[in-house]
Amino acid sequence: LEDTGYMARAAFLIDRLMSRVGLHGRAFVPLLSGYACAIPAILGTRTISSYRDRLVTILMIPFMSCSARLPIYVLVIGALFPGERRVGPFSLGGLVLLAMYALSTLSALAVGAIYKRTLLRSPTPPLVLELPPYRLPRVRNTLLQVRDRTMDFVKGAGTVILAMTVILWALLSFPRPPADAPPQRSPIEYSVGGRVGVALEPALAPMGQDFRVGVAILGSFAAREVMVSTLGLVYGIEGSDDDDSSLRAAMRAARDPDTGERRHTPLKGLALMVFFVYACQCMSTLAVVRRETGGWRWPAFMFVTMTALAYVIAVLVYQGGRALGFE
Repeated sequence: LEDTGYMARAAFLIDRLMSRVGLHGRAFVPLLSGYACAIPAILGTRTISSYRDRLVTILMIPFMSCSARLPIYVLVIGALFPGERRVGPFSLGGLVLLAMYALSTLSALAVGAIYKRTLLRSPTPPLVLELPPYRLPRVRNTLLQVRDRTMDFVKGAGTVILAMTVILWALLSFPRPPADAPPQRSPIEYSVGGRVGVALEPALAPMGQDFRVGVAILGSFAAREVMVSTLGLVYGIEGSDDDDSSLRAAMRAARDPDTGERRHTPLKGLALMVFFVYACQCMSTLAVVRRETGGWRWPAFMFVTMTALAYVIAVLVYQGGRALGFE
């Protein structure tokens, strides 16, 4: 789309909306790319000449619901929001999914406006843009751009991702369960990561989650979609021919042995999805931000603020829903 000349026109058309945030239309293309993956989107901010505007755009991009969040949405909606439930002509699950994308987009715009008027205050620059003629993209140019951006990612973030993935794997794999461990318990519960998840359970309880979800959240630091496979390990359904449907069934059937209450309800699922809308659970994104900003200051700021915001809003959703009688 960039090579055809259309994206420059899209940036011009969206400039008025972006000016309300304090940015110009050039920020639109990276934000749009953020729906697919934050990494190439962040690399795409290099076309923004102003450092502060570029930094604001970088801080906005992780709020866009990337493709890695979609497996989490699909799992939770499929397990806890029945497809036969409808709101008018629309399915309840479809509306919930649409709400997650709308929430992420509006949140990104709101965060950008706040940063632009406070921490990274600067005048809104005018959009000076040369509109190229429409043309067919050349395969060679497209392949060269793909190669260059791939190498940027591998060199800048690949080593960090590999190291952190190995560390996470070790935390979730060792120590191994004892020989006399009960079969109903997942091996991951005996690992260091599992014990950390148990330690985090009191903090997760206000947002309606137990240690199983805590372990899955720890696993998702490598990449958000890892949360689904980690939750499958916790429920002991690894290697199933139909992992996704088996995990959905396990989540629907899971009950607290002491109280008999369901471990996962629609309200708890909604709070979990809202948490992932805001949380920066992606090491590769943090590694790329470090490379693009020249240090760990802004990645650390982004991780802390997004995680805190995710936790607070998830707690508000769950506790507010309980107060209104939705649990």
